[in-house]
Amino acid sequence: MDLLLGADVWGQTLGIVGFGRIGQAVARRARGFGMEVLYSHPRDLTSELGAHVTMDELLDRSDFVSLHCPLTPATRHLIDARALAAMRPGAILVNTARGACVDEAALAAALTDGRLAGAGLDVFADEPRVDPALLGCPRAVLAPHLGSATTTARRRMAELALGAARAVLADERPPNLVNPDVWAVRRRA
Repeated sequence: MDLLLGADVWGQTLGIVGFGRIGQAVARRARGFGMEVLYSHPRDLTSELGAHVTMDELLDRSDFVSLHCPLTPATRHLIDARALAAMRPGAILVNTARGACVDEAALAAALTDGRLAGAGLDVFADEPRVDPALLGCPRAVLAPHLGSATTTARRRMAELALGAARAVLADERPPNLVNPDVWAVRRRA
């Protein structure tokens, strides 16, 4: 009866974890579907795109949770058994950030016991290996890390890398610097 049926996003609540450029771009798209947008971010960005809430409130109120945070010691297994239990029953988790932000064994258990309606994963903790428990989950959609696999996206990625290399060679701070501590102690010839 429910073969090939999915969840409707219209009027639902989307929780975005990490509200940088990508998280905000997702929020803009979600607003086009009439979704309420909540976001959890280290600081309140006061955005018309969504409401800043605590992580616990985001998990409790969201029908969909989408991860867009970097992998740091604080975000490793951010979505663990406790977080999954705090999510609304029937919620859907999407991870296009970094695989290790999710405890994959705990996610597989939450999917298997029916607590979550589904998960969409484009990244995995130990790529290219995928946790065997996830491979057997009929409620999981697993993509081989190709969410950016369009000609335009790959061209933009190459242009960003080239621009960063040019900046470094000119001894200028590159845009999108991930580790500012390294820039502060770089060697100058």
